Amino acid sequence: MLFHVTAEHDHMTCPAREGGRDSDKVKQALKWIEGNEDVTVLGVYGHQPSHISWVILEADDFNAVTNLLQGQMLMGKVEVMPVNDQIAQRKARGWWGT
Repeated sequence: MLFHVTAEHDHMTCPAREGGRDSDKVKQALKWIEGNEDVTVLGVYGHQPSHISWVILEADDFNAVTNLLQGQMLMGKVEVMPVNDQIAQRKARGWWGT
C-alpha cells in the first residue's frame, strides 16, 4: 500500500532548535527518512521554513507506518493517508497512451 504523509512541527519542537541543523539531534530525528524493513520511503519533500514535510511511503499495513513515524508524532502533527497509484491503475486498465 502507498501512504501520503504530512508531518509538521513548529519552531518550539524543531530538533534543530538546539545545536542547529547539523546536530546529532537532527540527525537522529530524521533517521526515519531511510525507512526500515517494513516501510520503504519513496520520497520526502520538505519546506524547512514552514517545518513541514510531505512523504510517500510504501508498506503492507498502517501499523508499520505509525511505528516508523513515532518520533515525528511526538514533535507535532502527522497525517497519514492511504493513496492509490493512479498511473499504475491507468496502465493496468490498458488506458495508457490511448
